[in-house]
Amino acid sequence: MTVAAVGADDYLEFVEREYLASYIGRGGAAVKVLSVGDDAQRLRLASGLAGFGDRFAHAVVDAATTRVHLMDQVFAAIARQLDWVALAAAVVRTALERAAFPAPEEHGGIDLAAIARHHEVDAAELYRSVRRAIEQIVLRDTELSHEFRVAMLRLCQERLGRGEVSATERETVIGWLLGERLPAADLRRVGLRTRINRYTARPLLLSLIRWLRIAGRCGLVLHLDLDRLAVARRPPVGLRDGFYYSKAATLDAYELVRQMIDATDESEGLFVAVQLPPVLVNDEARGLAAYTALQLRVADEVRDRQRPNPYAALVRIGLRGQETE
Repeated sequence: MTVAAVGADDYLEFVEREYLASYIGRGGAAVKVLSVGDDAQRLRLASGLAGFGDRFAHAVVDAATTRVHLMDQVFAAIARQLDWVALAAAVVRTALERAAFPAPEEHGGIDLAAIARHHEVDAAELYRSVRRAIEQIVLRDTELSHEFRVAMLRLCQERLGRGEVSATERETVIGWLLGERLPAADLRRVGLRTRINRYTARPLLLSLIRWLRIAGRCGLVLHLDLDRLAVARRPPVGLRDGFYYSKAATLDAYELVRQMIDATDESEGLFVAVQLPPVLVNDEARGLAAYTALQLRVADEVRDRQRPNPYAALVRIGLRGQETE
């Protein structure tokens, strides 16, 4: 059947104009399922989404290299692509501005002694002022989960360079965010209690997106590549590459996407491009049709065979003008 499709370049231009530059940039959220049927279009889409990284943080989560049916694994994959130290430094600079002691432009890093000399104030007094400002930014923001607030406070304190949090403790916090197995004693030392799991990862993801905006980014552009879900049988051992999914795991991955769609009202500055091969759009065994809860959220209500609708929840990306399913 021939259906209307839009070229990757045209769709990326549309997303930039209609979503990122306005709605998402102002704190909205959207999840789009993109059926991409051409390798060249896949590459163009991936490159274009990465190109939004000048204002937005950008992350790619590929089902071939990440267990996408587990939210904690998705969170860890995103976390590995962020510069947590730089984000903390940006928040510290914001705290300095709130405390009325902005860092001079010539200071690329954060040197409290140099900043104190620039403003002709006592370094200890400057430290107390900026520490209070950081606590107001981080600890009083109840939209951040409790453990996320603790982790970000530690990273900001380490950036102050006063020895309150050591470089080793900073790496413990970052390791926790990345899902690494760490000794419980090390976690307790920085105020963290448990490892991130599939149940706690969702509020942490919402907190992460908000933290990006606190740190001065417009939000997160997430490219979720689910092409691997179409592989029904694992190849022979010597030919295997990455992860493969049973039908149950495939349905769990669809459930994760469904949760993301339903959480758009809670998300702030998030654009998710969920990439699927055309075969999964209608396949009753492993496709969207096998998971009604997601299919109902992205199903075509009205389809024009001649005109693509880029506003739809399900958008077909292909050769300009048409795609065959």
